[in-house]
Amino acid sequence: MQAVVALAGEIHDSALVRSALDGAGLIVAADSGANRLRALGILPHVVIGDLDSLQGDDLFNLKAVGVEFEPHPDPEQRTDGDVAIGYALKRGASQIIVVGLFGGPRYDHEVANLYLLTHPSLRQIPTWAVDGWTALTVLNGNGVSQAHFHGAIGDYVTITAVSETVEGIVTVGLKWPLSNATFTRGLNEGTSNELINDRAMVQIAKGTAFASHHFQSGCLP
Repeated sequence: MQAVVALAGEIHDSALVRSALDGAGLIVAADSGANRLRALGILPHVVIGDLDSLQGDDLFNLKAVGVEFEPHPDPEQRTDGDVAIGYALKRGASQIIVVGLFGGPRYDHEVANLYLLTHPSLRQIPTWAVDGWTALTVLNGNGVSQAHFHGAIGDYVTITAVSETVEGIVTVGLKWPLSNATFTRGLNEGTSNELINDRAMVQIAKGTAFASHHFQSGCLP
């Protein structure tokens, strides 16, 4: 089952975002992520959080249409996004797509949200963050180590080291191919590679990396 987790950051209304939401068997909103979804005309199946930013009429209207609410089990130690992802896993998600990762009022939350994607519980689960015309996934040498991209010639694909080093990087279908390459965190060696046909693949052997696909054409294949 594909699950979408909506955080409190901006969610741009694009075909890429709509495709993720339309394909979801479960949509979980982390607190005011529910309002971000409602702005797109979409209701979550479940809202999770301490409800510190979802109150009054917003809360009443969601309850009135039957949206399920789950209380935050540990608001002092875990963010709403952390709990929402855990809930999606508990419900049997085989793939997780996160929307609303960035653009919220708290920079510390943005950083925490990004690194949520690298949580050990997600190593065996394909996990993506999607917004606008960019999709970002996490690769782990001891988990999901390969990602496939389907787009248009000239679309950007970037590989960013998250662990101190990422080893055994192999790409297929990119303008600057890599074969058993090693990237070091902070050097940004894999920024803005490009698709040379409509499909590409990135694989790593060891470490953790972000791999992102930016659709230059503004449309899906």
